[in-house]
Amino acid sequence: MKQKSPVTYLVSNRLTIADLAVFNAIFDHLDKLKASGGLPQNVQRWYDLIVSQECVQSVVASLPKKEEAPAVSREKFGDRKQEGRFVELPGAEMGKVVVRFPPEASGYLHIGHAKAALLNQYYQEAFQGKLIMRFDDTNPAKENVHFEQVILEDLKMLQIKPDLFTHTSQYFDLMLEYCEKLMKEGKAYVDDTEPEQMKKEREQKTESANRNNSVEKNFAMWQEMLKGSAEGQKCCVRAKMDMNSPNGCLRDPTIYRCKNEPHPRTGTKYKVSELLFI
Repeated sequence: MKQKSPVTYLVSNRLTIADLAVFNAIFDHLDKLKASGGLPQNVQRWYDLIVSQECVQSVVASLPKKEEAPAVSREKFGDRKQEGRFVELPGAEMGKVVVRFPPEASGYLHIGHAKAALLNQYYQEAFQGKLIMRFDDTNPAKENVHFEQVILEDLKMLQIKPDLFTHTSQYFDLMLEYCEKLMKEGKAYVDDTEPEQMKKEREQKTESANRNNSVEKNFAMWQEMLKGSAEGQKCCVRAKMDMNSPNGCLRDPTIYRCKNEPHPRTGTKYKVSELLFI
């Protein structure tokens, strides 16, 4: 808190809403402020003046007394429900729990990322397991090495210490193998349907004309995708799932598409990029 100049009120020679707003903020955190060394001299003088006002005293007197929240020991974690806290992990064994935090290095972390990272750290520590920090670098158009560094700095600030650092791009070759395995087994196919037509067919639960391609045809189209050719860029690989599913996302979702942008880690080696983890 900055030192306040020795004036009676904040913005006038009388009590105003500005004084009440700042007083409220200090009042709500007074215990913490006192614990960290107290208020600066002029701020304390101003605070004492405001709290002495009859209207303020009346409001303060009507407030319920603050009660200290009882500390919850870790030993009691499994003894009673912990609403709003951490859920239990049935079957989890001490030393065998592995969790991961997989942000995409395309921007700064937000509060949702922080929550996910801290949640993973909790289970890592509670079960003496491992926390994997994995950069989900599957979209070369958005990846940025600068954001990787910023994210690592934010994790350090949150006092989160991963046991292992990885990138999804480390597994690109393995993912390609699995994609080809799915095509060989008839569980995936290459589709060159126009995007608008594909969207319409999904909405109408209509199968694509390419859904029953032969394995040979799928692989011929797949080779064009791997080369990043003009024909290959018209194609995508779709998982053969359920076109009648009430969930539109399960109607043969796209799992690979052409992506010609250079990747920060792999350069131009790969011309395709996965959209789902196989």
